[in-house]
Amino acid sequence: MSDLIAAHAPTDNQGSVYHIRLKKGDVPSYVLLPGDPGRVERLAAFWDAAEEVANYREYRTMRGLYKGIPIAATSTGIGCPGAEIAIHELNEVGVDTCIRVGTTGSITSQFDCGDLIIPVAAVRKDGTSQWYVEAEYPAFANPELVMALSEACQRLGFRYGFGLVYTVGSFYLGQGRPLSEEGYWPSWANHIVSDLQQARVTNIDMDTAGQWIVGYLHGMRMGAVLSVIANRVLDHWGDNDGERKACQAACEAMHILREWDERKKERGVQVFYPSLVIP
Repeated sequence: MSDLIAAHAPTDNQGSVYHIRLKKGDVPSYVLLPGDPGRVERLAAFWDAAEEVANYREYRTMRGLYKGIPIAATSTGIGCPGAEIAIHELNEVGVDTCIRVGTTGSITSQFDCGDLIIPVAAVRKDGTSQWYVEAEYPAFANPELVMALSEACQRLGFRYGFGLVYTVGSFYLGQGRPLSEEGYWPSWANHIVSDLQQARVTNIDMDTAGQWIVGYLHGMRMGAVLSVIANRVLDHWGDNDGERKACQAACEAMHILREWDERKKERGVQVFYPSLVIP
């Protein structure tokens, strides 16, 4: 029994956190969070140098340099349960700033395929964050990350806007997509999208709200940039170069944020974030 490890904090036989297979020092404190493991490599294509650090299940990690600053990316898979694991374990190895680099479906004609949405807040129907805090607790982006992403999109000349995202733990029924032509279809599903539109929600995804809640409660700065791959109003589907733009904007935003952080240090400016205080 001597080779067994603690169940409350599992590691692999190399001492790395179990799921993402990383140790302290393997990645810098600034990490991008794509869902798709393949998007890790597409992010790294913008870096000056890159190497793969770990690859286990849906969790693939690469690290490198972008315009001279250390950067990394870890994939989280689809949905919040897998992302919860990644964010918790990244925090365990010293990560404090993350940008989700994902895709989304627009429910307004304002954003079409290929546009970028920087969400500032999220509606929590993800199914994971409910285990952390009550339903009324807000999910929101770190303001500095919102500003850095906005600045990045402006520098790069990308079409973008700000959004209120609805994060739901379902791709089909929970987003108002029929399961089949004559299959199960409760009456309330007819009104999912229209009710969200009335509430001025701009887009739907499966990850953002849960990631932000878990990250915030771990003391992390969290943000997101989402490329529109579907427009439910116009019935459009397609990447239209949005993934590439989201990847580049996220890398540039991390560079901008690092510049801002260094400038604050030079000027002796202190920014206080809410922290967990145990009496």
